[in-house]
Amino acid sequence: MKKDQPTSPVDATDVISSIFTARRDLVYGANRVVKGSGFSVEEADLLISLYGARALNWGDLNHDKDGYVPFNELERYLVHSASLLSRRIRKLAAAKPALVEVGEADLASGQHFNAKRVRITKDGVKQIAPVWEKYRSMSAKLLEDIPASDLKSHLAVNEAISAEMKKWRAGVSDRFREML
Repeated sequence: MKKDQPTSPVDATDVISSIFTARRDLVYGANRVVKGSGFSVEEADLLISLYGARALNWGDLNHDKDGYVPFNELERYLVHSASLLSRRIRKLAAAKPALVEVGEADLASGQHFNAKRVRITKDGVKQIAPVWEKYRSMSAKLLEDIPASDLKSHLAVNEAISAEMKKWRAGVSDRFREML
């Protein structure tokens, strides 16, 4: 729904639709980044998420001091399809050498007794680090001609959208009550 009226206010649906369009187009880049790594886009997404939690100490993915992430956190965090998550984790854990390790529930943290946690292994870090670097390089090249002020604004808008959607998913936002 693109409008050719640059002087008119930006319609909210155009902003949200453009995010879906960009995501669709970025899948091409993601496929190029993982090409030759032996990983699918979904596997790379999982491993990069775990790499970020363990090696880069990303703050937006809930993890413990040892880098373990609860399965249910990963389901909500992954960019690409979270379906078949358990199957992907089993495959990566069974690889020789193992790329992830699965831990039992952390009852002290309040996890349900049959909940599982997962973290990337040192071998997983070695195998996914080059993919992460290709992703960083692709991102830098893609955005190199966009002014820093636009990038900062775009990041702020995306973060605000994500924050509001997290509230909605958690049931603590009245903003969408009439839609339910």
